[in-house]
Amino acid sequence: MNHLCHEKLRTVTMLITLLLFGLINLVSASNSAEVAFVNFSTEEVVVYWKNEEKENELVKVGSLMPYESFHLKSFTGHVFVYETKETKGTLAVEEETHFFALGPSELLVQCSTTEGDIHAHIVPEWSPLGAARFLQLVDIGYFNGCALNRVVPQFLTQFGISASYDMRTAWRMESIKDDPPVDVPFQPGYMSYAGSGENSRSTEVFVVMPDTAQHQLQHFGTNSWETPFGYVEEEDLRTVSKWYAYGDMPPWGKGPDPQKIYMDYGYDYLRDEFPDMSYIQTCKIVGPVLGETEEEL
Repeated sequence: MNHLCHEKLRTVTMLITLLLFGLINLVSASNSAEVAFVNFSTEEVVVYWKNEEKENELVKVGSLMPYESFHLKSFTGHVFVYETKETKGTLAVEEETHFFALGPSELLVQCSTTEGDIHAHIVPEWSPLGAARFLQLVDIGYFNGCALNRVVPQFLTQFGISASYDMRTAWRMESIKDDPPVDVPFQPGYMSYAGSGENSRSTEVFVVMPDTAQHQLQHFGTNSWETPFGYVEEEDLRTVSKWYAYGDMPPWGKGPDPQKIYMDYGYDYLRDEFPDMSYIQTCKIVGPVLGETEEEL
């Protein structure tokens, strides 16, 4: 069973569990909450809800493999329990929208590009769902061989249309919900998602380019899908600035047309018409940033 089928089956199973145990019926209009659990550890996490009416009986809600997430309806004050093979802890819902990032507070990703290596710090607290999706794609090799197809100096570099036709086709429509907005001003090197509307993030991300004007930095993040999820190390911005710039995509420029890249001939189109294109060669998760500890696990 492939990953996407597994995701759908797990979602159905969780919904059935919640209905069977009446959790949804416990949510009142006055204190309802939307809760998400996101696993940033390298091991499986199992989540239970605590039924205080039955001597704190634990009812399994679901399990999360690394970089997976799930959502459910809950209420403020509700208590959940999570466990791994070696740890166990409690989580209390305190806000109407509460996202629990389980695992390291910062992770390092290394990407080798045709112009040199870059190191990206992924910060789950800023954008739990966005960070998890990016790490999930790195983990399965989605970005290996990926074109840096939209390079606009003093603006952004956008990428995320996989070199694998099967991968880019399968993941293109697997959108995730927007993360809650955060007060994290954009700076050169910051990473976020390209999107087309609410809850439209899937695989395409961007890096803010060096020397981007302050007014543009302030504009980043005004769209609901543009919460930053990480940043490229400052010393690696020299590599970022070397990525070949064909300019913006049509109709704003003469760069590659992303709709053509998504076609089965997409990478032949890039090689034929944009021979100097820069590429990501490989991406890998190095692990937690040195000195960071796992906040929840």
